[in-house]
This record gives sequence, structure tokens and C-alpha cells, in this order.
Amino acid sequence: MPAGKSHKGVPAAAPASGGDRIGALPDEILHRVLSFLPAQQAVRTCVLSRRWLHLWKYATGLRVVGADGKEPAPFEEVREFVDSLLLLRGSSPLERFEVKVAGAAIDVRNLRLWVRYGMMCNVQVLRLKVYGNAPALLRFEYPPLASRHLTKLQLRGLAFNNDFLDFSRCPALQDLNITDCSFMHAERISSKSLKHLNIKRGRFDLSSRTPIHTPCLASLNLQVREGRTPILERMPLLVSADILIGNCDYCSRSHNGDCGDESCKGCIPNDTSSVLLHGISEVETLLLASGTKTFIFRRDLKCCPTFSRLKTLVLFERCIPALTCILEHSPVLEIFKLFALPLGFIVNVKMSGSFNPAKLPSTVSPHLKIVKVRCGTVDERVLEILEFLSKFNISMIFFGNTLTLSIFLTSGLRYFGN
Repeated sequence: MPAGKSHKGVPAAAPASGGDRIGALPDEILHRVLSFLPAQQAVRTCVLSRRWLHLWKYATGLRVVGADGKEPAPFEEVREFVDSLLLLRGSSPLERFEVKVAGAAIDVRNLRLWVRYGMMCNVQVLRLKVYGNAPALLRFEYPPLASRHLTKLQLRGLAFNNDFLDFSRCPALQDLNITDCSFMHAERISSKSLKHLNIKRGRFDLSSRTPIHTPCLASLNLQVREGRTPILERMPLLVSADILIGNCDYCSRSHNGDCGDESCKGCIPNDTSSVLLHGISEVETLLLASGTKTFIFRRDLKCCPTFSRLKTLVLFERCIPALTCILEHSPVLEIFKLFALPLGFIVNVKMSGSFNPAKLPSTVSPHLKIVKVRCGTVDERVLEILEFLSKFNISMIFFGNTLTLSIFLTSGLRYFGN
């Protein structure tokens, strides 16, 4: 009934400016507004009025999270609520479905049913995050996901089995984010549609390598906390890659991981092809970092590929042969940043300088314009690096107790920020 009109002798209603402004919105907008609320709060709106009785069932998003909307919900407190909620809600389409739970005794059977429900509702963005003391004990034994609508998937605190990470039946999936998960029993990570892959603090198998087959990938962030580094298959469309390997995948008897003992779980047989570098050799921007004992980069450099499109390179490496090899195999490199210290250490020294491009060795990219080197202290290893760089005819100037050590290669001395 329009504002200002009376109905059966009832006085005219006040204008909307003093009434229920939210309730005056169209249903489609309210469905979207409700999608941002935690599920518990969205359901409670059913008591506001007769109109609100069923609106929550058609919200475009469903969030099973803590009451504040940020923290995880205690699993035991929300399990029955969520089971009933999904039963009453029906199969109205979902754009986003978020499950964020915590607890010491999480029943994975409930999680399977909740994920299956999301697939049934043609969810486009699925977030499943589990928090607990031992996430690797929560094995997600479930057939591979199958959805023509799923575009983004975020997983946390799960242990994958068999072919769960085979996304061949998710042809629209483009964004995969996996945090604090175990891949020890996963056969592979595979997707022909995936464009962005982010694996943080991954735990991999100790005796075999997990293949990653993502030929359309544009960006990769891979952090290996435990186990053997996965094998990266060719990624011809890769634009950027950040690869950080912790103190794993090493051998106490061999610097390059080829001690010759077939029973050594840390080493790789000599006839094995590249693990990392060949797969990402067509990348444009690359960051490589590893623990001090990890040999995987040094081993791959034995058969170093040509980085034909690499323009920006960031290395956490203090090995001169490795630096030489990568520089000589990067023909279009423009920017080179070297961190001569372990990841996470404080940088507290700075230098800057210039060079004569005519004296740049022929084996190094003629496009190289900027080189930055950062370190915590100028020790013997850093001096070796500076001696190596002096072959480029760089003159050095120290700037006292500052935050970075930077060496700039330009046709004339120019200053760049940190």
C-alpha cells in the first residue's frame, strides 16, 4: 500500500523516512544483504515480520562462522543448527558458501554433507576452513568435486586423500587457495582451468612427490613447510610465481641431493628430471627462497632451463654458482633483487652504486637495469657476493645504519626506494 494512504479506516501511515527503511527494499536486495550476515543472525530475521519469515532462505550467500562474523564457530555448537538450516533452506541457488569451524572433535561426515549441499545449490565461491590442534588428522575422504559453477575454492586445515584435488570436473574453477593442509596422501593437484594457485604452509609426503598439473596458471604461490617438494609441470601462461621451500627435502651427505644411496628419502635419483624450474621457466616475475639445507634449487640448476620471459627475479640465495647460472639463463632480465640472508631476518645495511653498461658481461641480459642486494650484516658470504657483482664494474657507496643494502645498475646513478 503506498505511503500516505489509509486502509479500512486506519489512519494513513507515516512516510518511509520514519519507518522501516530496510524492509522497504526489494526482496532481491534483501537477499544479498542477508548473505553478508552470519547464518545464525540471518535466520533470526524471520521474527521481524511476516514478510521476513522466509527471506533468509533465499539469501545469495551462507556463512557458518562465529557470532562476530570473523572467528570460527565452535563445531559442536553449530552442527545441529547447520544440519537443520540446510534442510529447511531447500535448494535455492548460492553464490557464496563459507564454513569456518573449530574444535577438537570435528565430524568430517558433516563437512562432507555441507560441501555436497553447496554443490547442489550451484555455489560459485566455496570456503571451507577448519581450525584445530591437529588439522592433518582430519582426512577429507571424498570423491573429487564436480560443479560447472564453482569458480573459487578456499580450503584450510584439511588432509586430502587420493584424487580429491583432481578438479577435472570443475571446468570453471579459476582460483584455488589452500592453507595449512596436508597433501601426504594426495595423488595430484590437477586443473586445466585454474589461473591462480596459492598453497600456504603445505605438508607434503616424505617419500614421494605430488605432481601439480595446471597448464593455464597465471600466478603461483607455493610454500612447502614439510615433506618433498612437489613436481611442477609446464605452466606456459605463468606471469608470477613465489616459491618458498622450508628446511625440508635435504640430504645430510650431499650438497646437491645426489648422495647415491637409493634408500635415502631426501635425495633424488640422478635420472630424474627437473622438479621446479623447468615447469616455471616461462614466468615473467619470480621469487625463489629456501632453507639453508634445502638442495632442490641447486639440483634443478644442474640442468638449468632458459627463462625466456623472465623480467624480474628475487632470490634468497648466497650461493655464487647458483646466481651465475640463473643470470646467464635469463636473457631479458631487467630487475634482479638478491637477499643475502635467510627469509625473515632483519636487513640493516645499505649501499648504492652504478655501472658502465658497456662492460656488462655478454652472458648477462643486456636489458638489466636494476640490481638490489639486501643483507643483515656484511659477513664473508656477502663479501663474496659483492666481489661477484664487482665484475659488473659497480662502484659502492655505504650509507651507514639504514634499513636496506641496495646496489643499483643504471646508465647513470639513480635512486629508487626500498
